[in-house]
This record gives sequence, C-alpha cells and structure tokens, in this order.
Amino acid sequence: MIRRIAFALILVMIWLGLLGWAAGLSWRAPLVPSARQALPGYDLHARFGRAERVGESLQVTALGEDGTGLQTAMTNRFVAANFPILRYRIENFPRTLELAVVFRRSDTPDDVQTISLPSPGSSDATVDLSSYPEWRGEITELGFAQYATAQLVPPSVARTFAPFRIGRVELESRAWSQLASRLRTDWFAYRPWALRSINTLGAPTETLKASSMQMPVGLGVLLSLIAAALILRLSRRELVLAVAFASIGGWVLLDLRWLDDLWAKHTLTETVYAGKSWEQRSVLQPDEPTLAAAQEVTRLAREANTSHVLVSAGSTYEYLRLIYFLLPLNTASLDEAVRDGAMLPRDALIALFDSEWQFDASEQTLKASTASYAVTPVFEKDALRVYRVREGGR
Repeated sequence: MIRRIAFALILVMIWLGLLGWAAGLSWRAPLVPSARQALPGYDLHARFGRAERVGESLQVTALGEDGTGLQTAMTNRFVAANFPILRYRIENFPRTLELAVVFRRSDTPDDVQTISLPSPGSSDATVDLSSYPEWRGEITELGFAQYATAQLVPPSVARTFAPFRIGRVELESRAWSQLASRLRTDWFAYRPWALRSINTLGAPTETLKASSMQMPVGLGVLLSLIAAALILRLSRRELVLAVAFASIGGWVLLDLRWLDDLWAKHTLTETVYAGKSWEQRSVLQPDEPTLAAAQEVTRLAREANTSHVLVSAGSTYEYLRLIYFLLPLNTASLDEAVRDGAMLPRDALIALFDSEWQFDASEQTLKASTASYAVTPVFEKDALRVYRVREGGR
C-alpha cells in the first residue's frame, strides 16, 4: 500500500511538473493570479463593422466594408510585462473568420500591433502573450479584430455569419490555476491550415503557435514507466505489459488529437464549399479581387487578339496568383521585362494590380525609375489598370 501511495504521489509530481513546464510556469508561481485587469465586452466599441451591447457583452453583427471587424476600448494604462496572460470568451465565433488581439502602446501611439489568436471555441480561451516581442511597454488600448481566414476563406463567405458575442476579457499574471485552460487552448484550440510556402513570400504574420504536445506526453509516459519499475518493482512480464499499454495509450492520445484538428479543418472546408456546384466552387477563391482582375484581363486580351501580358502587382503573392489565374496566356513580370531599360513587345497588354507604376496622362506613358514606356489606357477599375504598349514601348 505504501509503495502504491508513493507511486501515485510521484506520478502527480511528474505530470504536474511536465505540464507546468509545457505551459511555461515556474514552481514559484502562485496558485491564483496576483494581478488582474478586467475588460467587460460592453466596454468595447466597434471601429469597423457593426456591433451592439447585449447585457454585459458586445454582439458583433457585421464586418466593415473592407471585410474586417474591429472592436477596441481604451484601457487603464498598464505594463504589459505584468499581465502576460490573456483570457477571453467569445460565443458562437464563426469558423470562417480569424481572430486577432489588437493593442496600442504609449511609446508608439500611432502604431497598431496585432497577434493572431486561436479560435475561442465554446469555452474560455487562455493564451500567453509574452512570447510576442511587441507585448511590452505600457498598453493604452486593447481589443479584437476579425477577418476572413487568410488564403482559405473568400471574403464573400466570411461576411455571411451568425452574430457572435464578445464576453469578458481579462489580462492576468501567471498562476497555476491557469494550467488546464492554457494547455487546452494551446494544444486543442482550432488553428487553420498555414500555407507556409506562400506566407514566406510576403511579410511574416505574428501568430501564437501551438507548443509541442508530443514532448511532454512522451516524457510523461517514459518517466511514469521508470517510476513504476523502480517503486512498484514490476516483474519483467508486468513491465513489458505496462510499456505496451502506455505506448499504445500515448500514441492513441496523440493520434486522436491530430484527428480532431483534421476534422476541424475539414469542417471549415465544408462550410465554404458544401452544397455548391463545381462551377460555383471554382470561383470561390480566398483572393476574389485577384481572380476578378485576372478574368477582366483575360477578356481584354481576347478582344485585343493578344496573348502577351506583362504583370505587376503590389505583392509577390498577388503577382503569382495573377500569373496562375491568367493561364494559358503568355504572361511575364513587367518589372523584370523593363530591367536595364529593355524594349517592350508592341501591342502587349500591361496589367497593373495595386501596383506602384504611375501613368502620365499628358504624355501617355508609364514611368519607371530608368525609362518611360508609351502606352494606351485600356481599362481601369478599383485596383486594376490595363494598358496597351505602343511602338516598341519606348
């Protein structure tokens, strides 16, 4: 009996130590937070989109015209380092939107900092903001932003959602009472697919990433088996059975976690595409403006009886997507084509999408840093401008 009690105590110490280590908790941390800043949902005000107060919560009913929602409140100024833990409850948050915490600091009042957060789910979510280098100094304003999940959800789909409600928001110092909530959010909260091969082409996005669940679970199983062998003095047969059951149990736990995450991602795909024909699905693109621009350029190229299109865009991602959507037209980069003042193919179309190239209406030319190119305006709407090259483009 004494050995079993000692073994149970050792197990508690092993798993508490490993889970606390996974959550970044020190053994000297208090049981409950020693400092707390509360921000009721009704204190937030809609900056983009529409929202209304419902009891002590704020109910968000619509996004802004740019497809973004933003709700913030001025805070009693506090030092970020003293409140690294953010707890938030948001009910009925749609899977098609991504959530971010937004804040301002007193040292840079004109700059807005954002950190992408895991989906809040159906219970309180708890995250540690201290891993983000910009969470420092004195915080003067705090709130949340919502937008279509990047590179996965078309804006037209993201704008159609049932109202969600922002409840109580709290900032706290670290404490052991946060252990279960923090690991539940860190390991089990939904995070959308990350298209890293595309993300690396643009500016990096600050995102609270999930920590490894495999390491603490694996170490916990290993140390538990060692403790069982030493304290309970298991026979060889009992030890083999214990290793087999513990290994299978740990594997099943990690596999179920992976399947749960895969199911959540599959649910998002169904939300966007289920019940639609293949034709409807083909036009549901995360970057709908880019697709619309490419379709317009394709139409103009067909009318002009040319397949040669030179493209310039505001970002590498937009440029590559335009090239993809314009297939099978003969497309190339305008910026590469004009390098060293090269001539442009006569009658080729130039498609500028949110590009910095400037058109001089008086001279009917597009101007670059090294040369100007004679063009004729063909089309202009929103971020898209299309021109036709004249006389060799010089």
